[in-house]
Amino acid sequence: MSSGAGPTGGRIDTVDGTDSDVTAVRDDDSDGSRPTDLPLPPYPETLGHPAFHSLHYMRSPVELLNRGGREQDIFRAHLAGVGDWYQLCHPDHSKRVLLTERDRFRKSDDFGIAFGDGLLTVEGEEWTQQRQTLQPLFVRESVRGYADTMVEQVQRRVGRWNDGQRLTLQAEMTDLTLDVLFAAILGRELRLDGDETVRRAAEALHDWFVPTSYPLPEWVPTPARRRFKQGKQTLQEEADRLLAEAAEDPPANPSEADDLMRLLVGLREAGVTDSGMLTDERLRDQMVTIIFAGHDTTTTSLTFALWALAEHPEVRERFQAEVDALDGLPTAEDVAEGRLEFTDKVVTETLRLFPPVYGLPREAAEDVAFDGYRVPEGERINIVLYRIQRDPRFFDRPDTFDPDRWTDEFRQNLHDFAYAPFGGGPRICIGRQFALLEAKLALATIGRNYELYFLGENEDGGPPLSPQMTLRMAEGQEFLVRER
Repeated sequence: MSSGAGPTGGRIDTVDGTDSDVTAVRDDDSDGSRPTDLPLPPYPETLGHPAFHSLHYMRSPVELLNRGGREQDIFRAHLAGVGDWYQLCHPDHSKRVLLTERDRFRKSDDFGIAFGDGLLTVEGEEWTQQRQTLQPLFVRESVRGYADTMVEQVQRRVGRWNDGQRLTLQAEMTDLTLDVLFAAILGRELRLDGDETVRRAAEALHDWFVPTSYPLPEWVPTPARRRFKQGKQTLQEEADRLLAEAAEDPPANPSEADDLMRLLVGLREAGVTDSGMLTDERLRDQMVTIIFAGHDTTTTSLTFALWALAEHPEVRERFQAEVDALDGLPTAEDVAEGRLEFTDKVVTETLRLFPPVYGLPREAAEDVAFDGYRVPEGERINIVLYRIQRDPRFFDRPDTFDPDRWTDEFRQNLHDFAYAPFGGGPRICIGRQFALLEAKLALATIGRNYELYFLGENEDGGPPLSPQMTLRMAEGQEFLVRER
């Protein structure tokens, strides 16, 4: 097992979402030197000439970032249409960008182009207002209240599986997590064999960021970008419909709202929040953002967790013993009282090896120094979570799936940003509690009745990946269903 001690010590943001301690980190400007006096970070030798970086990126963004990060904690990659892209591969860097020096960095334009003025994109006072407005739906007590709906939706879908059936698991988990999101947060139950327009539209939100399009100038009308725009328009129309329904019977007290649209309409009617934030256009942007962020993380987590259980029989046996010992279907109380402790470790280790958001993009708002190198004002940076969470300085056997590494002692001693699949600092993902509870309940519900076996070919000991905006399993990977 790894000692887990990073150069600054500290605590991670734990799997149950509790906040981490703030510890001192190195600040490369603290010695009085000016960043403008420093050299730019190198291009890694392992990536070859910068003219070929775009080709490497289009083939596999994760491989490009991981290879560069093995060579340098900070490096540049050159992408056609983007220019130099500064990659940060140490948890000290993450902590500075996300927490201790966050005012020196800002969101890039990409998110605003894609998602308008939703929570993912806005900054400053508007972000604070949006976060405070949405927070009631995602506090721990509210999330626990969604547990029965989560399990009901999982049962509803997987109850149709048959012994010997072959599943394209990524697609099946996408449908499952959309079922949960719509039922629990948006107040609408999707049809199991219908609502394909909405489901396709939700998937199309990835297409703005596909590696073959992302490096190109914004004005280039690629097929992926056309799919994205059509999908976004479809979801905006769905938002209009749900808003109209909520407006017919708004809650007298917004705190009594039981879904997102009724909450937002109730706040608008009550006049307790800045009205400019609650225009129909802003609410549409918010719904598109929630749909994208609200289902994709758990889709990825479940897909890779089920792959890991299929490929590691000894882990699967312990997991099954735990879920078989439950007194019926899993509940929020089972999670809170530690009856799904090993399942929690399976989810945690899955998020370490396969973080859905494998890189966190930002821009430098001023010249900044990292490790003796300069990042100029206005340049794009990327916190490479995929590399950081596989760094052998923090994790023994970093490429091995090992849930047992997550002891209390290991968590306590681990550098507080060496494991950050939901980001960190004030902008840590608002839905992390929801995603973690859903993942554990869904895994336990599936595991009580089914075993899945991977029918594809692993690459270098791991599943074939298809990194887009988020990390995903390559398309078409099938799993065999066996009833227990």
